[in-house]
Amino acid sequence: MVTAGGKAFVLAIDHRASFRKWAAGCLGHEAPAAVLSDLKLIVAEALVSALGDGIPTSEVAILAEPEYGSGAIARARAAGVRVVVPAERSGMPEFIFEHGDDFPEAITSSGADVVKALVRYNPSSGSDRNERSLERLVRLDGWCKEAGYPLMLELLVPPTDQELDENTEAPPEFDTGVRPGLTCTAIAELRDAGMRPQWWKLEGQPDPESFADVARATGAAAGETTCLVLGRGAVGAQLTAWIEMAAATVGFAGFAVGRSLWVPSLEQVLLGRLSGAEAARRIAKAYVTLIEQYERAERRAAPARVVS
Repeated sequence: MVTAGGKAFVLAIDHRASFRKWAAGCLGHEAPAAVLSDLKLIVAEALVSALGDGIPTSEVAILAEPEYGSGAIARARAAGVRVVVPAERSGMPEFIFEHGDDFPEAITSSGADVVKALVRYNPSSGSDRNERSLERLVRLDGWCKEAGYPLMLELLVPPTDQELDENTEAPPEFDTGVRPGLTCTAIAELRDAGMRPQWWKLEGQPDPESFADVARATGAAAGETTCLVLGRGAVGAQLTAWIEMAAATVGFAGFAVGRSLWVPSLEQVLLGRLSGAEAARRIAKAYVTLIEQYERAERRAAPARVVS
């Protein structure tokens, strides 16, 4: 049995291709690498400052990458914050190692405490991409176990072109009626291949029953692993719903959220309307508020958290 990953409130800033695109959209031109690095350092400062609100260091983590986030990683490590580093190449339709066969050296030199792997995996696609992703993920999982790195597996289940055609209101209809079942099937296929990560980083589900289904599928409901809900850039009622349903589900023990927390403030920094210090303060407040929201929902649901 895999040791469960434990509670984790992850502030994610490992975006690369999408981060460049987002910054260019704000500015109207490509942002220099130094600017992108400075933005990620602001997020790290926000996370460190959040520790002053009484949040245990053992329960927080930053998800960042060395390309633009080396400064953020160093700042977090200096404060004793757990660092999660991605192994995947950004923006790919399948899991590909960012550094190819050199991934072990890249990971060990990155400052990682935990390795994260993102895979886009739709079991209904019948694609060779799934087989290639599985092969590489199993290789990474084996290396992580040998090297002593916990693994966080982020599973995204995007619709195929056919599923989009069949669900004319997709993605909402796909999200509510199709993705939950596909997610459980994808988890089963990954587990059948031998994947036993310490954390499963999963998309928000449409209802409590679907949250319970994915927790059972991963083994988290039985204490074999731990699930985290991701933010997918959602804000307001949608993010609140996912956070509160996850908190009420046995097997979930936190979140991994990024854009939902930092986009508004970092956009104002890029536009010259907000200082880095003020942006860090606002991001820290949003992060702490989300943790408090999760923990309130968890307390409300106890002792009858959803298991079926």
